[in-house]
Amino acid sequence: MQINYGPYAIKTHELDQKLSVQVTSDLGQVNMKEDNNRAHDFPNGICFSIADLQDKPEPKGLKKYIFGDYTFVLGINNSGELFLFHSVSLCIGKKLIDGQDTLTLAFLKDPKA
Repeated sequence: MQINYGPYAIKTHELDQKLSVQVTSDLGQVNMKEDNNRAHDFPNGICFSIADLQDKPEPKGLKKYIFGDYTFVLGINNSGELFLFHSVSLCIGKKLIDGQDTLTLAFLKDPKA
């Protein structure tokens, strides 16, 4: 499934009880920002930005998306960065798929005895 949110395209795919999330844009390469000193009011926020962009995307209010058991909230701040906020009960993995930063969301599970 693909969601268009401002200039960002969010591609999701659910497989093996995990949700993969990949963010792209027609305006340029989208990168995940690893800066943990980002100021936002919500815990568990992940920031994406479009590289080498001259004009910043317009800010956009928060919107909640639900995919089966998975829920996340998207918003674009005044700097044109996309934030994805996720539940604290999710384990987040980061990897490259086809050269693009990709998140994998999975529920935390108790180890079996």
